Amino acid sequence: MGLHLNYELRLPDSTDAEEVENVLVRLRDFALALPFQSVTEIYRPDFGRFDSRGGGLRFLASVIAKVFVDDTPPLIAHIDLVRGFSVIPGNGCESAAFAFMPRADQSGKHGDWFWHSSCKTQYASVISDAHLVTCHRGLVKLLDHAIELGVSVVVRDETRYWETRDEQRLISEVHNMNRIVAALAGKLSDHVGVANGRVQAPIFAHPGFERLEMGQDEHGRSELPPASN
Repeated sequence: MGLHLNYELRLPDSTDAEEVENVLVRLRDFALALPFQSVTEIYRPDFGRFDSRGGGLRFLASVIAKVFVDDTPPLIAHIDLVRGFSVIPGNGCESAAFAFMPRADQSGKHGDWFWHSSCKTQYASVISDAHLVTCHRGLVKLLDHAIELGVSVVVRDETRYWETRDEQRLISEVHNMNRIVAALAGKLSDHVGVANGRVQAPIFAHPGFERLEMGQDEHGRSELPPASN
């Protein structure tokens, strides 16, 4: 449970592998200039050699490809041709993959280079609100740069930061969700206990967990209203 930044990346079918490579190199170079915790090397398919670095990316590609059969016409993804890199924005965040794989229908038409991914940044707030903003804003800057490079980008940001660019809105949405998660985690821990390790959640590490569990804001006020639309 938590708030995610979800995104889709597309390049047209007319884009050849060299052009895709160029986009990824420039996108990774930009990522290296951002305050991310880590940025991987670019994984490239090498049919003559096994590369364990690509295992995670290929697995993600196989999961994503399963949904294409619902498209009209059904699309076939070439998982073996996936290429890309991953970033970890900072402590408390999931990794985010930036990649492309070609897909097309059975006739080879209606194709493109596609990727879908998501990154949960909510628990960066366990460190601090400033850390949350830095991590989430970094991902948004990277997606903005992808657009500048000619990538078609579709974003669904559950914190509403993508469309508003409002840092206070980002913080407010995360605080609200932290209270929801803390209340649920607290009830579960009361029922089965935390000491035995059966209940584990990042929210327990939040320095204000008890306040959040009671539905209070940082000033001790109870039940803040949800952020306005």
